[in-house]
Amino acid sequence: MEYVALYRKYRPKKLDEIYGQEYIVKIVKNSILNNKFMHAYLFSGPRGTGKTTVAKLLAKIVNCSKLKKFDPCDKCNSCLLINDRSNPDIIEIDAASNNGVDEIRSIRDSVVLMPSVSKYKVYIIDEVHMLSSSAFNALLKTLEEPPEHVIFILATTEINKVPETIISRCQCYDFKRISVKDIVSCLSNICSKEGIDADSEALRLIATYCNGGMRDSIGLLDKLLSYSNVINTELFYDVVGLVDDDIIAELFVDICNSDRKKVFDSIERLVNYGKSIELITEQLLSYVRSLSVSESLSISNADFIKIVDGVSFIFNGLRSSYNPMLFFEIEILKIMNSLSDVTTVEEKEVVTDTSLLAKVISDDEVGKDETVVEEKQMFVKRRNDFDIVVNNAFALASKDLKNDIVNKWKGFYDYVHNKEFSSLVSYFLDSNVEVVGKEDVILSADYDSIVDNGNNNITKLELLFNLVMGKSYNIVFVLSDEWNKLRDKYVSDVKNGKKYEYMEHDLKNNVIIDDESTDDDSEALKIAKDVFGNDIVEIR
Repeated sequence: MEYVALYRKYRPKKLDEIYGQEYIVKIVKNSILNNKFMHAYLFSGPRGTGKTTVAKLLAKIVNCSKLKKFDPCDKCNSCLLINDRSNPDIIEIDAASNNGVDEIRSIRDSVVLMPSVSKYKVYIIDEVHMLSSSAFNALLKTLEEPPEHVIFILATTEINKVPETIISRCQCYDFKRISVKDIVSCLSNICSKEGIDADSEALRLIATYCNGGMRDSIGLLDKLLSYSNVINTELFYDVVGLVDDDIIAELFVDICNSDRKKVFDSIERLVNYGKSIELITEQLLSYVRSLSVSESLSISNADFIKIVDGVSFIFNGLRSSYNPMLFFEIEILKIMNSLSDVTTVEEKEVVTDTSLLAKVISDDEVGKDETVVEEKQMFVKRRNDFDIVVNNAFALASKDLKNDIVNKWKGFYDYVHNKEFSSLVSYFLDSNVEVVGKEDVILSADYDSIVDNGNNNITKLELLFNLVMGKSYNIVFVLSDEWNKLRDKYVSDVKNGKKYEYMEHDLKNNVIIDDESTDDDSEALKIAKDVFGNDIVEIR
């Protein structure tokens, strides 16, 4: 019998089987109860989070003649044909390979025809952002006023590439990344049904590695099963190619202690075992970043920042190094030599739970974990105080700092296909650099979604930003209109002789000092130009 991939075998067949998208499931259920379905939907979100699954379920639900409350009956003619993938009224289109205007015109011509066997003709257009401009234009009118017997369901992983004219004609649902907890629950259920021996830590590693993607997680479980029916952490690290968390934790301790022999012996062993310097550096960077939420380190903040900056520099420099091993060793030596004389860090004092960062930046139900809640609150207070970041960006801003960031901006394109950061790159590519201070950056964007989601995911976005720039920055996103107000206020303050002073991130004092007013408009404009360049809007 032909083997069926696990992600296909366990694709949800009922709404209650969908993990991690509770509010979307609730909306669909309410639509069923009220018998109120829209003519066009737009599903957006990361890959593997259930967009196509919900689209197919919705197509099945609207056409089922014997619906069991919220679930298709799987017995009527329409359901049976959909199960056999032979229902002529359910048309699935992959826009990645059918993105021309001719394909969309054929849809426009066919929508006028009545359904053959079902109540509705449902067009599911996957990866809709891949359509050409002319194809989008051809779709517009049909999408706005389709016949009553037609429903469109569009799905995309990059909603920023979908024209506003299309978005405005659809009811939009944003699919979020699925929590580690929900993914582990699903994987455990599959293992139980398949008789797979899997330990919980291995399943947690799978869920964390796949970054909120259910399909990727189930696919990775399937891949591990091709090696062994016993799924454990050792198998995970061998197959995926990652370095064990405990080894990375030990490496960090040795760097803190400036133990050159242990550091270089560990690196040599890992390289001889087949691990690349790039992989080691990436995992070390993720680890030290996760420790930024910990209060249990026995090294000073200054030394910790030196380590973070140093490892970030290594990560960026490896891409252009002709000898990665030598480059890594030299830069690690520089880091260790720069550290002050401190008490030896014992391994037991270092937080080795590398899932802590994932807990802090995720939308998991952490309310039951008071430790994680406290860590999250402290981390947000320390790293993401909006007012302080804005103030400090203005206080230490200069054109040279801004130009340096702008010149490195193309580095974000290197992460477009990166597994961990591909979903985040668009936040920066769709933003504008407005003000850059010594450690703080203000970015503006035209859309609420970019600003809101950007600030809500600021921890991981800062990590990506710091990887590209080679230096640690605090960043905030603001709407373009809000930015105009901030800029105008700054110019007005400078004109009135008020001064912005740098503030520590744990302070809450006022940002404006020095009340000496001045009538010298030219001097005020000179200061503003030093921050913004010549693109100054006249202040009325």
